[in-house]
Amino acid sequence: MSGSKQARRSATGETSPQSNRLELIKNWLKVMSQTWPQKELFPDEIERWMADLSAFPPGAINWAFDNWRRNGDFFPVPSVILDQCVAWEPDEKKYTAGCSKECKARHGKGYHTNDMLKLWKMYDVKRAEINGPLKDDEIEALLVQIDKQRGTPPVWRRA
Repeated sequence: MSGSKQARRSATGETSPQSNRLELIKNWLKVMSQTWPQKELFPDEIERWMADLSAFPPGAINWAFDNWRRNGDFFPVPSVILDQCVAWEPDEKKYTAGCSKECKARHGKGYHTNDMLKLWKMYDVKRAEINGPLKDDEIEALLVQIDKQRGTPPVWRRA
């Protein structure tokens, strides 16, 4: 595959993203060994670490090891760091205060908190009466009752 990016990178002396990731894992294992010097890492262990973690993005690996270095009490086992990598959330996906335009456009057009609380109470009473789950038509009847109490159904329920 002489035309692939991987081949071009190695031919120009650049390191591939995968080798950067493996180097990152090795560096973090070195940091962990310095933090907990009583743990000796063997080459086959390091290979298993790299195999386990190589599928994760560098941000997840950095966050997982750094989080464990700051909060852990012992040299981590791979499952601990794997769990941390899975829990990692990139900065661009973190919650931002406020609603999006799409969310704001829906404000006031659906059921509100009080409607949902009333609906839940009605649902719970009905479920206890029949001693089992409600059927679709029974749920629809509850929604119609809520709509009558509100004076009008929400926009999405109007025919």
